[in-house]
Amino acid sequence: MTLGFAMVSDETGAMHELPEPTVLATIFVSVETDRRRLLNQLAGRGDEEIEAVANLYWPLIVLPGPHPPEVAIFDGTGVWKRSFRYTLPPTLEHVQALLEAAVPPTEYLARIRQLTPQFAYDPGAEVFTVEGFLPVDPPLLFDVLSHSEFRSDPQSPHAGFLPARHEVGWYVNTAREMQRWLDRFDADLGTLSAFRDKLRGVLTEGERRLDEEYIRLQAEAQERIRDATARSEAEIAELHGRHREEMRQHLSAMRGAQGAVVRGEASVATADALSFRATHRRTQGETHLARRRQAEDQIRHAQRTTAEAQKEIEKIHARERALLDQAIRRVADVEQQYARALADRELFRDEFSAAGVDLLQAIDGQVAARTTQKNLLAGYFIPVANLAGVRVVWFPLWLATLRGPRGVRQLVFPPMQVRAEKRLGQSLKQFLGGVVLPLEPRTAQFDKVLRATMEEALRKDPWLSTATQELTRAADVLVDPDVLHRVKLGLRELKQAGWITPKQEQNFFEASVARSQRRAIVTAETPYTGPTGAVGGTVPPRPEPDSAVHPSEPP
Repeated sequence: MTLGFAMVSDETGAMHELPEPTVLATIFVSVETDRRRLLNQLAGRGDEEIEAVANLYWPLIVLPGPHPPEVAIFDGTGVWKRSFRYTLPPTLEHVQALLEAAVPPTEYLARIRQLTPQFAYDPGAEVFTVEGFLPVDPPLLFDVLSHSEFRSDPQSPHAGFLPARHEVGWYVNTAREMQRWLDRFDADLGTLSAFRDKLRGVLTEGERRLDEEYIRLQAEAQERIRDATARSEAEIAELHGRHREEMRQHLSAMRGAQGAVVRGEASVATADALSFRATHRRTQGETHLARRRQAEDQIRHAQRTTAEAQKEIEKIHARERALLDQAIRRVADVEQQYARALADRELFRDEFSAAGVDLLQAIDGQVAARTTQKNLLAGYFIPVANLAGVRVVWFPLWLATLRGPRGVRQLVFPPMQVRAEKRLGQSLKQFLGGVVLPLEPRTAQFDKVLRATMEEALRKDPWLSTATQELTRAADVLVDPDVLHRVKLGLRELKQAGWITPKQEQNFFEASVARSQRRAIVTAETPYTGPTGAVGGTVPPRPEPDSAVHPSEPP
């Protein structure tokens, strides 16, 4: 399938290619303008000579994809390269053993923590480099595909067809290798997905077992606490019963002693009164003094009894408090034991869940990496129904070779479109002596990516530079006897449409005539021997309509 270079729609909306003289004149004016611009920049360093201008066709090899109408499109000249990454999967044999083994959650946690680093870190990758893949981002490939609706036979009788860099089998094997990589991605994604589902089930079961154990431990704690509380209350009741009799005895002794103290004090007071009276009456008072001493002895004895009883009561209270503390502490110990056990279970459950989430996220990272890598590779199989049955898309370019003191320079002109209208800046440029042409690159990708990248490749790639120079010389439109007439017709069209001035028309035509004269002299002195040895080069024949063109053979 051969695509058109510069298409325009008529009144009915049908697409037609611009007349060849107009295209040729536009290309010639662009080349001449660029040559003069460089001459002004390098004043005094020599002039460039336009060596050849040719309409070339760039081969895009079309191979069927795994799911029709998907196709893989290769740049036959190999200007672009694309590398794909395949992250190596971790070993899963021992992982399967982990999932199938019936082990407690504590052992699962240790194993999960051992597995997580294997999935969380990049274990390395294989790299698959495909030569000849057009960029999807920036979307040059999609701009090329959008241009594929502009089909047209070559206008120039000297149209040249660039050879592919490899045999067609190389591209077929590359497409098969792409499919094998996609199969590997699918297999990995299937394995990881199955492993993740099984692991999710194992983690869910482990969490369920831990939750059941936590609930069981809670019930056990409540039962043990109730038992401990009942025993404590029984002990406390027993303590109160046992100490109550002792307290009653000591309190009874204290009450008797207190009564003895009261009576003794009363007896002392009575003895003192009687002794005072006996002294006043001058009678015997020894009996009263003896009574007083006896009463004092009784008081001291009662006081000692009270003090001893108080000490015994304090001992009973201290012993009772200690026993009560012990009984209460036993209940608290049971509560503390189970509180710690429940806290440990809760913390372990959280660690188990977090470790499971970390492992699942690591697996999700592996899945995301492979999905991204797969989608990047699969994105080059494009569903394009209008390329069914097409093996080669011949993409149109115009190339110009200029030779000067600084060496050979090649200019690339991608498919063009007619400018919608003249803008103010364009009018000023024309008024000041510049040239604004009616054609511009059809898309920004054609200008900034395709043209710029191909011109850089022509400077740096010896194979591509040699092939294009040879083919540009062989398909040079400037060797045609009527080329000046065609250029003149094209310049007249540009002038009549208002794109160039009459003065510019005259200057560009004179430059074309002078170039033809110089070329005739050079050719007469040193005839050019093309790739096949024919003087003037070999003009490749046009491909037959609807015929399959082998990319590695001259069409």
